[in-house]
Amino acid sequence: MVVYRYHEVPTELLQDHSYTLREIRLFLSINKGSIFLHKDLNYLDGESRQRVTVVSKDEYFLHQQGERSYLPPLEKTFVYFLSSE
Repeated sequence: MVVYRYHEVPTELLQDHSYTLREIRLFLSINKGSIFLHKDLNYLDGESRQRVTVVSKDEYFLHQQGERSYLPPLEKTFVYFLSSE
C-alpha cells in the first residue's frame, strides 16, 4: 500500500515529460482505466524515485475477446508508452 498526500498525485501526464515511478503509480491508483506500457519494467514501484519519460499518450478503443464472446469497448482508454531515462 502506498501512502501519499493528495497534492502528490499528478492531475495529468504530459508527453515528453519525466515522472518518478511513484508519481506514475499514484496517477494509476486514481485513473484506473489507464494502461501503461514499458519495454523493460515489469513492476511500477510505488516508493521508487526512478524516473521515466512519457513517450506517447493516446486514446484507443480496446477490443477484447471474453470466454465465449466478443466484448465491444464502451469508451476509449488512455494508453501511455514509457521509457527509462
